[in-house]
Amino acid sequence: MHLLQQPYILLLLFILGIVAQLFPALPKDIHRKINQFILFVPLPAIVLTKIPFLTITHEVIFPIASAWIIFFVSAIYAYIFCKIFNYDKKTMACIILCCGLGNTSFVGYPFLKYFYGEESLKYAIFVDQPGSFLILSTFGVLVATYFSAANFMGKDIIIRLLKFPPFLVFIIALFIPKNLIEGTTFDVLSFTGKWMIPLAILSLGLQFKLSLKTIPWKKLMAGAFYKLLLAPFIIYVLFYFILHKNGELYSISILECAMPPMITSSLLATEYELDKDLANALPTFGIVFAIPTLLFWKWLL
Repeated sequence: MHLLQQPYILLLLFILGIVAQLFPALPKDIHRKINQFILFVPLPAIVLTKIPFLTITHEVIFPIASAWIIFFVSAIYAYIFCKIFNYDKKTMACIILCCGLGNTSFVGYPFLKYFYGEESLKYAIFVDQPGSFLILSTFGVLVATYFSAANFMGKDIIIRLLKFPPFLVFIIALFIPKNLIEGTTFDVLSFTGKWMIPLAILSLGLQFKLSLKTIPWKKLMAGAFYKLLLAPFIIYVLFYFILHKNGELYSISILECAMPPMITSSLLATEYELDKDLANALPTFGIVFAIPTLLFWKWLL
């Protein structure tokens, strides 16, 4: 395992990110710059080292479908929850965005790589790229636009999608010949991709906040329950008991569905002025709540 991906190094980077928030000289939005760098450089590099070498079979439909299923089911869950407790449409949209999409790359990749090794990422990418990222770039933007005061045309959604680097690289990687990636090119891309995990963990630390004053606990617990327990349970039942599927591919898909709420979708919810307090609380506390639940799902699978 690469030195920067050792668990104790990752923990130190996470703590460093938290401590760094205490220094006023540090730009408040530095985590966004780190996230942008990850999306533009290391993450596309990982895609290019995995997708061209992946054998496409009918089975990759399952990890892709799992991400789409939990997103659309989250809309039903959010609608019922908000109807029962009389919450507005902005809260409903926030739950759909934050709990229908998981942190399948920034948290998912390090977790899966540690427990299953480097090869697990070639399956996780299918949950992440044509799953979470594609949903975020299309239906995620649609949900945010529809439930906010912003007015966007259909072309704006297409432009946002075409400007999303990991998705663009994913499309390119589907058609690029393997021989163009082999040799020195592969080594450079592989080295670049290794920086994604430590930078992602550092970014998570920089965004980790514990402010108890404005936390909407009922909404938070409802969202966390869906994302960390109900969503993976639905996929678990579907794979193991309805379709009678098992194996590493399906275990990885279920674990990706059990990841905490996506940070990028929470930023989208904030940008579109949805439920800001909930959007800030879900990814922060979701990481904390996900520690025992992810270990539970790993034990079960």
